[in-house]
Amino acid sequence: MKKFYLLALFVSATQILFAQNEIEYTLSFENAAHHEAFISMTIPKVPAGAFLLRMSRSSPGRYATHEFGKNVYDIHAYNQDGAEIDIHQIEGDVYEIPKHQEKIKVTYILYGNLVDGTYAAIDTRHAHLNIPASFMWAPTMQQTPIKVKFILPDSWKVATQLKPENGFYKAPNLQYFMDSPIELSNYRTSAWEVTNPDGLKQSLGIVFHGENSDLAYADFESKVKEIVKEEQAVYGELPKYDHGQYRFLIDVLSANNGDGMEHRNSTIITNSGENLDQSEDDVLSTVAHEYFHSWNVERIRPKTIEPFNFEKANMSDGLWFAEGFTQYYGNLALERAGIKTMKEFITTQGAYLNSVLNSPGANKYSPIFMSQRAVFVDAGVAIDQNNNSNIFSSYYIYGDITALALDLTLRHQFGLSLDDYMRAVWKAHGKTEIAYHIEDLEKILGEVTRSADFAKDFFKRYIYDAEKADYEKLFENAGFIFQRAKANEAWMGDVRLKNEDGKVVISSAAIKGTPLYIAGLDAGDAITQLNDTKITSAKDISEFLKSQKPGDIVKVSYEHYGAISTANLKLNNNPTINVISFEDGGKEITPLIEKFRKDWLSSKAKD
Repeated sequence: MKKFYLLALFVSATQILFAQNEIEYTLSFENAAHHEAFISMTIPKVPAGAFLLRMSRSSPGRYATHEFGKNVYDIHAYNQDGAEIDIHQIEGDVYEIPKHQEKIKVTYILYGNLVDGTYAAIDTRHAHLNIPASFMWAPTMQQTPIKVKFILPDSWKVATQLKPENGFYKAPNLQYFMDSPIELSNYRTSAWEVTNPDGLKQSLGIVFHGENSDLAYADFESKVKEIVKEEQAVYGELPKYDHGQYRFLIDVLSANNGDGMEHRNSTIITNSGENLDQSEDDVLSTVAHEYFHSWNVERIRPKTIEPFNFEKANMSDGLWFAEGFTQYYGNLALERAGIKTMKEFITTQGAYLNSVLNSPGANKYSPIFMSQRAVFVDAGVAIDQNNNSNIFSSYYIYGDITALALDLTLRHQFGLSLDDYMRAVWKAHGKTEIAYHIEDLEKILGEVTRSADFAKDFFKRYIYDAEKADYEKLFENAGFIFQRAKANEAWMGDVRLKNEDGKVVISSAAIKGTPLYIAGLDAGDAITQLNDTKITSAKDISEFLKSQKPGDIVKVSYEHYGAISTANLKLNNNPTINVISFEDGGKEITPLIEKFRKDWLSSKAKD
């Protein structure tokens, strides 16, 4: 009894000490009608000397910088005796308190009016908080535990992966806190239990804010469950979620931005729409992508972004795998679950192939290069023009078609699949949470195929270099035709056109290698005449091209910086690619093709 008493006393004292060392935030929403929250931050055990606080400039799941500090103001600091003390803004996102007592309090107003996965939104309906966009933090106290208290309107509830305890929501440190989005509203919620092969039972659930009918919600929930099953089947198990639960935090409102942002035990999904009934397809597509991140990114993590740095852009060489392979499986899960048809899945892959194979950037630069460009393109904010149309191709899409090539190659050449590879990566780097380098992914491919030479060759050609797989041959094994959709159509290049003061103006950069680019035309030039045909609308151009054939040389007149210029334009074949089934192309489906398709595209959860 004595030993038990002493142990209990020790535990109690430890808990009190832990509580005394927590950074405490309190949020209230008296001015929610004008998109403001009042936030106070109480900091114990402040180190001696000038003390720094800051807002973040980056956010988990985002790779470019964002100046979150612009939306905090009316910042005040107080000693523990209540006396106000000096706090100075020394950088755009950084504040300094020169003199202070051991415990201080800082208050500020947060403005938020954008619902997506990156920013914050506050109004009379809800508060939608991405943590880096909402909370100041102390760079020297990143390991200090954190707790948050909300003073809410009567109907609002709290949804977050933070641990509830005695009226607070807690995080063990800053990294976990920053990865824990919060939805405060009168939301609808439901949950179900999923069991792992080892018997571990965990709760998955939906938190939905927005308009919905009971029928639409029930249909949506059943489809989310099917997506979860199909993605669980890829890896053979769910991750072990903290506190035994995972939540989809979904917000559908007409003023929202469409977005999805993965987190360790939850995901934020936002969509612009009047209600769930109208938005289901878009939301389910985001669910399928973001939930796959529960394994790939949240636990299978690139070493290049581990740990995440909230003060700068986080550059990774592995987003083709982290985002691109996830993009592939998001689409594949929808097909395997019966939510999308085989034709819809293949049409999507064809569109991605068209985007990448006809991209001058992807034909010159590797998936690794595209991943590293994320610091400039991932919702990054800039007002000057760039040349992305000629140097960049989305690492989501580029990575997707790379995953497609590897999946079809493994199935045809080794009798394996990309599922086998992803399970092996999960066991080596996901369950262990040992961050990977690119060479680790190559090594595992060699182990799965029992051919280090194959793995080395694949990575050399398609990851480190910009070579493209033979998709025509790969698709043939599965009974699909890879073809030029408009091979005999005359084409001068895909650019956006706009009517401006009676002129047809090119409003996007000309793509390298296209007839327009070679002839010297670019954004801002106005096409006035093609041969003897006067051009006054975009329709005039399309009608003219119908009378031409590939290889024809056309005289183009255009206005360039106020002066009329002319050039010869040699028309090309339209390079647009699509993929269709043997059935639609009038070709025979063999039993071997049927088996290949079944192994690839059929439900794995039911298997």
